[in-house]
Amino acid sequence: MRYLALLILPLLIVSCSNSNKTNAISKFYEDGRTRPIVAIAPVVDSTSYDVPWSLSDELTSLIRTNLSKNKSIFIADGDDVANTLTSLDNPFNPDISWMDDRFDQNEFIVFLELVKHTNSKVNKATNLDMIMRVKVVDVRGKKPKVILQENINDKYFIAKGNFKYDYNTTKWGSKEFQESRMGMAHMQLAKDIASRVSEYVSLSKSR
Repeated sequence: MRYLALLILPLLIVSCSNSNKTNAISKFYEDGRTRPIVAIAPVVDSTSYDVPWSLSDELTSLIRTNLSKNKSIFIADGDDVANTLTSLDNPFNPDISWMDDRFDQNEFIVFLELVKHTNSKVNKATNLDMIMRVKVVDVRGKKPKVILQENINDKYFIAKGNFKYDYNTTKWGSKEFQESRMGMAHMQLAKDIASRVSEYVSLSKSR
């Protein structure tokens, strides 16, 4: 039991540290007004792209991190949304009536699906083609309302000639990955999504 406790304690410390970094922004402005409370559901990875880590975990983390940099919104705990969803729920279905009163601790829910993540040859170069389906639902009222639904398509140059990375060794979480073509491509995609979501959330909150 002592050994188990020693293993768990560092994980709790890291978890609390990460939580504090993500939620450094208060729910309230100094004048008492509330910031938009935004929850991000885990990215659904509908691709078959083979890497030795979870693209869902990576992209969810990147998007949360980029959104948390916006001091005009408050990022809620995404685990609450993940635990609320069931295997029968389809956030991308036009009928969203099932969301009634399901997410009453939040104001906006962001649903994401990675529908394309492929390498495409262009002459002697290789592009990384990515499509993320984004849906933002305003759940403040009695009836949920979609405020954003679109596909964000990013193409990123990842290789030329013999310049390639071995992503079995250059993995997500390493400094080498952050500086790799795929790492930079994923960061750019996350920034584009965060910017788009922030824009629509801020606009909807102001109305």
